[in-house]
This record gives sequence, C-alpha cells and structure tokens, in this order.
Amino acid sequence: MRKFPKTIPFLISLEHLPITETNLKQMAMDWEGSGFPFLRPAVVLDWKTEPQALSHSSLEIELILSLGFWEGLCGWILPNQFSAFKKNHLTESLRNELFSQKRKTKPISIFYLWKKFGKSPLSLVWVNLGFIKMRMELDLESNFFSNALPLSFEGEKKLYFRIGHLKTIHYLFSKKEFKFPYPKFAEVYIKTRDKHSDESIGKVFYTFIGYLLEKNTDEYLLPYWGFELTLPESIRKQIPEEIWNLTNSPAPSLWREDHLFENELEFRTVYQVSTSSLNHLR
Repeated sequence: MRKFPKTIPFLISLEHLPITETNLKQMAMDWEGSGFPFLRPAVVLDWKTEPQALSHSSLEIELILSLGFWEGLCGWILPNQFSAFKKNHLTESLRNELFSQKRKTKPISIFYLWKKFGKSPLSLVWVNLGFIKMRMELDLESNFFSNALPLSFEGEKKLYFRIGHLKTIHYLFSKKEFKFPYPKFAEVYIKTRDKHSDESIGKVFYTFIGYLLEKNTDEYLLPYWGFELTLPESIRKQIPEEIWNLTNSPAPSLWREDHLFENELEFRTVYQVSTSSLNHLR
C-alpha cells in the first residue's frame, strides 16, 4: 500500500528587508520564544539573519510542516503544485507578521531622542580628501526631492562626489577612530534648483543625497556609525565603481568637516586640520 507523505520540509526566505539586522534578529528571537505561532502547524527547526547594505537585511527560516490525510493525498497527487502553494502561504504569513511588527511603533521618549542625538555624528576628519564631478544618466523617482528640481543637461544629471578616507567620527560625548587602512568614504551631491512652496524656482545648488562606502556590501555599517542618510539602492547600483579611482585629490593632509546636517555643498565646507593654513576645499 502506497504511503502518503506526512511531512514536508521547507526553506523560506525574505531578502532585502528594510530593517537593520539587529532589529530583525531581535524580532526573530521574540518569535522563537513563543514558538513562531503565526507559522503553525509548521515547526521551525532553525533560522538565521544576514546584514545587507543600506540598513537592509535578510531572514531565512528552515521548518517542517506536518500533513493530515487529505493534505498528504494532495501532496502525493500534485507534489510540485501542493508544495509551491504551501510555501507561498508560509512566506506570506511571515511577511505579514514581519511588517505588522514593523508598524507597531512606540512613543518617542526624551531619553530615546537624547540617546539618538548622542550617537549622531557632529564632525568628520578625512584623509586625502578629494572630489570629482561627473555627468551621467540617473533615474530618480519623481518625488525624490520635496523642495528641489534635479537639473538635466542633455538628459544627464550633474553629480559631485566628495571622496576620501574616513579617519575619525566625532559624536557629542565620544569619537570613533579608524585604523589604517581607513575606509574609503564618499558624500554624493546632485545639481538642483530650489523649488519654493508657491511653485516658483530659486537658486541652483549641489544638494546632498547620501553617503556611500567603496564596498556596497559594507554599507550596512553606515547606520551603526550614525549615518542614516544612505543612498537608496535604486541610485546606489547606478553609481560606477570608477569614481574611487578618479578622485582629484590634493597632497596628503587631514581635513575636518562640520555642519553635517546641512543639505547643500556650499554650506558643508571642510577645513584643513592644520591651523597654519586658511585654505579649504569647497
């Protein structure tokens, strides 16, 4: 007599979730404590998280699903279709639980704001700071800027990259010192024209749009260092790797950058650390 399957193993995963790995791992540990109730009657055997760039992460869950008689019969008659149906159902259950958890927000306390401010970078020290300007076709979402219009020149956008090695990050009560070889770090700007609330237009600026590191796979570290404004993945994948080798860099020196909360290049000046020189790169 033919025996119908009584269990089916599954491996379900969600990639590029807009959650840091630390938060995702804590959510998975909470689910593990209650036995992953939203996936029952499946039993979770193991799970793991992986960090990805731009504060994203992935979650992979290994589980086994027990089948009743009729489910076992369906699984025997149409094994591929039945397995795909069950896997999609489990994946949707995971996705729904994940994003319902993400929507559960807690009131922002004064302590939280104070802690957040204490971890926000106040100034940077660069080594071998340089810059490049380039024009390229860049696809931007229509609502990417709320108060500026990206300028196009023969269909291309003008970008400005400030690139160097990151030596020190200063915070309110502490600082982070990097050891040689320092990470290659960049600020990205795009040429825009101001758009006022009355729909009139104003001056032209290079508007700051985000930070990036030489290795895309390392950029999950940026939020841990306090740099929350990272390039969206849709833009990051369009940036050519050649920018790291084309920098117009002056003689080796240290440069200090303050006013990190400003939006335009004109206001984010950097100064040589040496007090003997008044020169600064704009």
